[in-house]
Amino acid sequence: MPTSAAWTCPTCSTRRRMRFCPQCGEERRRADDLSVRDLAAQFAKATSSVDGKFVRSWGNLLTRPGRLTAAHMAGERRRYITPLALFFIGNAVFVGVQSLTGANILSSPLDSHLHAQDWSPFVQRLVNERLAQRHMTLEAYTPVFDRSAVFNAKALIILMALCFAPLPAMIFRARHRPAGAHIVFALHLYAFVLILLSVSVLLARLDLVLGGGGLSSGMVDAALSIFNLAACGTYLFLAIPKVYPTSSGRRWAATAFLTSAVAVLFVGYRFAIFLITFAST
Repeated sequence: MPTSAAWTCPTCSTRRRMRFCPQCGEERRRADDLSVRDLAAQFAKATSSVDGKFVRSWGNLLTRPGRLTAAHMAGERRRYITPLALFFIGNAVFVGVQSLTGANILSSPLDSHLHAQDWSPFVQRLVNERLAQRHMTLEAYTPVFDRSAVFNAKALIILMALCFAPLPAMIFRARHRPAGAHIVFALHLYAFVLILLSVSVLLARLDLVLGGGGLSSGMVDAALSIFNLAACGTYLFLAIPKVYPTSSGRRWAATAFLTSAVAVLFVGYRFAIFLITFAST
């Protein structure tokens, strides 16, 4: 369409001649609009531009812990991806890495729940009652449970963030932050945690390719667990003063408590996934 030709804005139904509609900001359709090349160009511009929200948001999240949360609380929001969108992007990356490597680190198979967890006696009683009621064998029920558990573990990760949010609210209640601020803090933390877990899965896969045991190796599993806790603790230590200004001693105590809470919630999430999967299968 020639640039001088009139066009009707599809959003506000007004005839225009300039490239952009001054009323709603819509752009005149172009000759290559919706082509694969144009879509690729738009994606590259949005994600690689120095001024792009994507790069700015993830750059701040990964290198300046707490900056995004503080900016959101101060009302500086147009420059960054929303906390929920950032979390879901991190979740998508984590799910993609797990699918690529075949790892499922947030879910345990039924056999593990029955024999290798602290709650195994409780699970054994529940499963035995379920099998007796349905006249099923364990061999028939196990694959149904395991498939559903993998799906639930990937789809419900946000539960960990929501369970974490009340903890900083409790510790820093004297700061009188609104409830939404703690949720934003939790979403940003868990977006970081999901990327951290993705890196851990890739490192475990690399170890497997190089002839190691990967996640099945106790040494690798322990090393990655320590790495994840240390990185998470560092994130919290750096983020806390930006979001919850406090004394040095309280900062250290809060970091230790919240880092421990992340680890406990990780284990608790596995048990919650068992309960949810058991109730739905």
